[in-house]
Amino acid sequence: MEQAILLHNPGAGDEDHLNTELVKSIEQEGYGCVYFSVKEDNTWKDQLDQADFAVVAGGDGTIRRVVQELVSRSVLAKKIPIAILPMGTANNMSKTLGIDRELDHEIHIKNWKKCKRQRFDLGVIKNPDTTDFFMESAGYGLFPNLMQAMETVDKSKVESTKDELKVALQLLYKLIIDADAESYTIKADGKTYTGKCLLVEVMNIKSIGPNLMLAPNASTEDGFFDVVIVNEEQRQDYAQYIQELIDENPNASFSYNAFEAKELNIDCNSKYMHLDDEQIMPLKNPLVLEVRENVLEFLVVGN
Repeated sequence: MEQAILLHNPGAGDEDHLNTELVKSIEQEGYGCVYFSVKEDNTWKDQLDQADFAVVAGGDGTIRRVVQELVSRSVLAKKIPIAILPMGTANNMSKTLGIDRELDHEIHIKNWKKCKRQRFDLGVIKNPDTTDFFMESAGYGLFPNLMQAMETVDKSKVESTKDELKVALQLLYKLIIDADAESYTIKADGKTYTGKCLLVEVMNIKSIGPNLMLAPNASTEDGFFDVVIVNEEQRQDYAQYIQELIDENPNASFSYNAFEAKELNIDCNSKYMHLDDEQIMPLKNPLVLEVRENVLEFLVVGN
């Protein structure tokens, strides 16, 4: 019998009995299952070696927390795949992996028996002082500023995930109009890119923030980043695009400046940057970003 470790991030809207229902559904499919709330303690970290796979019930931040533990373990530690039960707001990781947030959890659990293991590269970011990783994206400009703005926005009238994503898009629109452009220099594959930008994003997955599809062709296992830039002269066009998304215009589109890179150096004078969903003070320039291939495996339904 395969053993699952269920790592759940209970949110304010979760019903008290959800954890019991999840365990019951997993056990009904013939798996052993032990439950941990990742909010309450860290004892789950000591149980990972006892599991055949980890089930993350939560959003992108919860997935990152589990991955942070997995990548920090010894190379001799057991490598286990991750199954996702998406319960967050944006669920950008799930979207890239083709895991449908709208499906009932029971359907996801039933599908595990026919899942394949999807290899997943990680991004490593380093300078002489620091080394860190990212799963989704790392970047400067609009998105770290959006993360900061979302911490103080009034959400009293937010009643659904769709409402919260719309609030984020409305804030992003205001930021685009008012944001200072930042100078950047990027060196990758023998080429140099310079200019003044509203955003620079090094994408490891397809979408970011409020489900903005910056890199629709991104692959989790190709050994490359998709580097995406919105330059200062694109400000009005980008603002119009975001407004069309707010208005739910099905024909909304925008042409990002983009290229692929396996390794790159970035020098940017932005006040803030982000790694995944965490805003941080910029690391000392220049930064080196490189792909580490096949670090993780996720359980996904094959095509």
